[in-house]
Amino acid sequence: MLLSEQVRQLESEARLINNATEYAVTGTAWQTLCSYGNITLSEAQVVPFKYDLRCTNLPAWGAFSRLKIGDYYVHGAKRESDVAQTFHGLVWLAAGTYAVVMEGCAGNADAQCRVSNFQLGKTRFEDSVGEALVTYSAQISKTVSSRKLCVGSLKKAVFCVHAFAYTPSDVTNFENPGDNLANGVSISIDGVQVSWSERYQDAASKENAYAKCYYPVTVGSAHTITISKDNANTVVHISVACSPWLLSDGLYEAFTADFPQGSTFYVTLEPLSGNVTKNVQIGKIRAVSFGDSTDYYSNSSGTDILSHAYTFEIVEVGEVGIFLSGLGGCVSIIGVDIR
Repeated sequence: MLLSEQVRQLESEARLINNATEYAVTGTAWQTLCSYGNITLSEAQVVPFKYDLRCTNLPAWGAFSRLKIGDYYVHGAKRESDVAQTFHGLVWLAAGTYAVVMEGCAGNADAQCRVSNFQLGKTRFEDSVGEALVTYSAQISKTVSSRKLCVGSLKKAVFCVHAFAYTPSDVTNFENPGDNLANGVSISIDGVQVSWSERYQDAASKENAYAKCYYPVTVGSAHTITISKDNANTVVHISVACSPWLLSDGLYEAFTADFPQGSTFYVTLEPLSGNVTKNVQIGKIRAVSFGDSTDYYSNSSGTDILSHAYTFEIVEVGEVGIFLSGLGGCVSIIGVDIR
């Protein structure tokens, strides 16, 4: 018997903005690159986005972009090349109507900031909760409920924290454990400081720092997120999506495998905000590890849509883990052919 579940709910998914046009601004002051219009959500949803950024007439500090949805900034980036780089992220938004605006500036009066290929959409996943985009003011607490799946019970969900920070007329930096940076902003999960998964630090007083923290937590109990600021004047815009199906940059177990021996497990991983490399690894790190090739019985890695299957014939179900990763990607389908 084949049992499967589509955890990425495609019936609720839509691309809301698709604009390939390249927009440019010149000069060191923040300016509107493009007002992409309004989006409307009928329910709280994950909103992924991506765009290309490049700089022409290269200055010392390159080009800067920042994305604003409604009243809050959700992303910032820097590029010091005339070759475009794709940036991507996501935000959890409440139901409502939001204006979407891209702003830009450059490091000197002659340089140009150029943004193109902007896409933004809405999607929804099973077993997901979130904190809508706000200015951070107090500790955030979230719980993903436990649930029995066709492949076993939920084990971990990923806290997907996206933060934009600025200090008026000054630089801002996101801090990892051990850092001591100007106008630092750090993150703690359940009272313990952790590292940011990605961070784009401010430069030349551009008021444009951005970071992501993707951190797995157990389901069935509350977990807290605390943002700490070295400077009380620093402003942090933050949103949180928490889901077993939004992939982290590090390996994690979304569920504990629980199905009959001899069955075949299936999983499909897909791009979400970025067409990133995604990974499926079945096994366990040994007492003395010699790398993935000796720790895992089955490995699969790749961009685009990645489908993986493994039959538990000799390896016992429950004795090893099924690990996933790929920040910017997601799980779309899980399944098991029971024997």
